[in-house]
Amino acid sequence: MKTFLRLAIAGAALAWAGVAAAQTPTTLRIGNWLPGHHLIPKGIIEPWARAVERESNGTLKLEIMPSAIGRPPEYFDFVVNGVVDIGYGVSGHNPGRFTMTQVMDLPFMAPDPWAGAAAAWTTYERYGARYNEHRGARVLGLWVHSEPFIFMRAAPFTSLDDLRGKKIRVGGNVTGRIMQALGAVPVQLPPTEAQQAMASGVADGITFPTESIDFFRITPVIKGATRIPGGLYTDTFWLAINEAKWASLGAEQKRAFEKHSGMAVALLAGWAWTNGDSVGRAALDRNGVQFVQLADADVAKARESLKVLEEEWLAEARKRNLPGDEIIAYARAMAHQYRAAKPVNVP
Repeated sequence: MKTFLRLAIAGAALAWAGVAAAQTPTTLRIGNWLPGHHLIPKGIIEPWARAVERESNGTLKLEIMPSAIGRPPEYFDFVVNGVVDIGYGVSGHNPGRFTMTQVMDLPFMAPDPWAGAAAAWTTYERYGARYNEHRGARVLGLWVHSEPFIFMRAAPFTSLDDLRGKKIRVGGNVTGRIMQALGAVPVQLPPTEAQQAMASGVADGITFPTESIDFFRITPVIKGATRIPGGLYTDTFWLAINEAKWASLGAEQKRAFEKHSGMAVALLAGWAWTNGDSVGRAALDRNGVQFVQLADADVAKARESLKVLEEEWLAEARKRNLPGDEIIAYARAMAHQYRAAKPVNVP
């Protein structure tokens, strides 16, 4: 009888250990290079991570790293090399690496963050496998920021002639080409270095969404802001998981990621940038920043000057045997389809 009890207790202990092991979630680390209260980690990555965790029924735990382990351009390689399990970044921080994915970076492609994010994802979902630009990682989401202004340390420029020769901080390679084509001198820096560049005069102006000016504490040195209607440019952001790590996940865990990634990430980004811009604009208004809009004639000149960027992108697509015209047409159609400013329920 004693032997039977010992065996029963041992068996129960083993069974409990098996249950406990089964309930231990797989922990994945998300590389993060922005302050935790920035809208990307706080308004996009964190709610996305919590949604994936809930969907996994406790089998996943996603930990957002509290501080940077390198410069922003290094994070895609961190993902590919397994330094982090999941990461995010700006495609333009690695010039030439994600050229096709950056179709929404081209001038006048994204009228608002909803349209741009949705078009970025749907276009990538349709053509991304043919690009083959993210080897070693599985892309979980793409998005863009909101419509940018060109913010100046002095008065806002009211014509393209006023922009010529000005040093303008840019975040990505396509944005740099845009500024160059408009006669400015691009200074490419990550957002974490933008405040110092503006404060020290290394840059005369900066291309940024409204939210970002206040978040990175650049508001005090800004005197003017110029809007170029139509969405002068956007930066395409990526969210990706290490390919080997993805392969190691169970079916339920993969379904959790898939349900809350893709277009779900695009929606989160649309909300985040829209709300963030409201906060940023209020701060700039309190600081007395003068906002102007470029005249239609100058906007037309800008469109003409910037056609070369689309031609270059198309030439690169041809080199890769990709249907560039088809891809751009599809991206534009998706941006139009998902644009925020459109009439509904109107006879």
